[in-house]
Amino acid sequence: MPRYFFDIDDGQTLTPDETGLELDDAEAVRREAIKALPEIAQDVLPEDDRREVVVRAKDSAGRRILTARLTLTVEY
Repeated sequence: MPRYFFDIDDGQTLTPDETGLELDDAEAVRREAIKALPEIAQDVLPEDDRREVVVRAKDSAGRRILTARLTLTVEY
């Protein structure tokens, strides 16, 4: 089963995934990235009125498979 890595960029810190996950295919990678975004967002509440959290998935050769983004916006 292929291994995929999910690097996280919260706008202030880039956290590379050194471990990765074994997943069946690109659709499983998509589901995992989308599932991770809200969990990450809970930990990086915006200090400003806007923050973007990005998950970049890559394969074991380092090729980017997909990028998923979640934007947090606070409006008054």
